[in-house]
Amino acid sequence: MYNSSEGFRPVLNEVFEQNSQVLMISLTSPEGLPIILLSREGSGIEEITDASITNRYAALVGASTSLGDRTLSTLSQETVRLIHVQGESRDIAISIAEKVITLVITDPNGSANLLAEKLTNNLKILM
Repeated sequence: MYNSSEGFRPVLNEVFEQNSQVLMISLTSPEGLPIILLSREGSGIEEITDASITNRYAALVGASTSLGDRTLSTLSQETVRLIHVQGESRDIAISIAEKVITLVITDPNGSANLLAEKLTNNLKILM
């Protein structure tokens, strides 16, 4: 596993710079441990280091992944690789890979699912 959250920063910053609708990106290990959480704050990008906040997003990712896996396995023995929720005020996508789980939150219609999948594929190269 890639241990340094700083190694991910350039890739994540690029996503923020190229996509003004991205509000937050969270990376979590498959074990449910937070790796890095970046949020758009005003005109800049900030890393959130408050453990209660990072753990809350890691728990959200873990619960969503577990629920999705149970639901799909009940239906067809498939495995969840992407969860996408389109809300009234936010779009949320969770992309699941072997070594990292990526959560992307965007403004509505911000293509959170496409960004999450692309980002996960780019991060696989770093690991």
